[in-house]
Amino acid sequence: MITAGPRTAPSPTPLHYEEREWNGLRLLAYDETGDGRIVEALGDVATADHIVVLVPGNDNYLGNYFDPSRATRPRVNGATLLRTMGGISRGERFAVVVWLGYDTPRGFFEGAMRGPAREGARDLVRLTRFLPRDARITLIGHSYGTVVCGLALAEARVDDCIALGSPGMGGSSVADLRYGGNLWALQGEEDWIRFFPRGRLGDIGHGPTPLRPGFGAVRVETGPISGHCAYYTDGSESVRNMARIALGRYDEVTLVDPLTRIPLPRPAVVLSEERIPS
Repeated sequence: MITAGPRTAPSPTPLHYEEREWNGLRLLAYDETGDGRIVEALGDVATADHIVVLVPGNDNYLGNYFDPSRATRPRVNGATLLRTMGGISRGERFAVVVWLGYDTPRGFFEGAMRGPAREGARDLVRLTRFLPRDARITLIGHSYGTVVCGLALAEARVDDCIALGSPGMGGSSVADLRYGGNLWALQGEEDWIRFFPRGRLGDIGHGPTPLRPGFGAVRVETGPISGHCAYYTDGSESVRNMARIALGRYDEVTLVDPLTRIPLPRPAVVLSEERIPS
């Protein structure tokens, strides 16, 4: 049985990425120290044309990663998205990476702190450089995971980023995040995150919602989902839109404001190894 360690460990060391099999699973990284970290590949990332990286938020760690009954359950969410992509694909090769590659915060107070996101962003950038250079990469962050994504975007190799129920992304706009790709944002009508404080003082707070006019995100329809953790509901418009974006089918994405200009698909960007942060 896999258990998590106490929350007294120092900052985790950088993850080492390599594809390997472990107990019948396809892993890209695994670390049992502290609360533990795991990065699992669903599908064949080596041959994929499109790769989605799921970045979960608060209260996820190695000890509950394999529990399918939890509300957030990133592993189940990854499988749901993979299945949804398969249902609309036209022969594309694709894979989903479930990236629990950082020490996630616990509870509301820790979730207001930027430190865990800043540390996690470094390893998330390294993952995007590890993945095949000719694949299109889509980051999908949920809740605090959108903060990790936001802080990684300036250096990561990412074509599309999708923010689900975001408390803020660590910047005031796409330009402030120094991101040249497409940012998409989803927030359900019943998501309590709309009440999350939007201020920022030092390392506390994550800035404005990406839904704010002028932020630079395209607001995407979710359909009738409930609460903060239902974005991956099987059969929902929310998960279908994620699959459409991940496969580059932008013209099929349904928007909250249908008059919004749909961005054009972007080719994958190849960055030199010299820019990989330490």
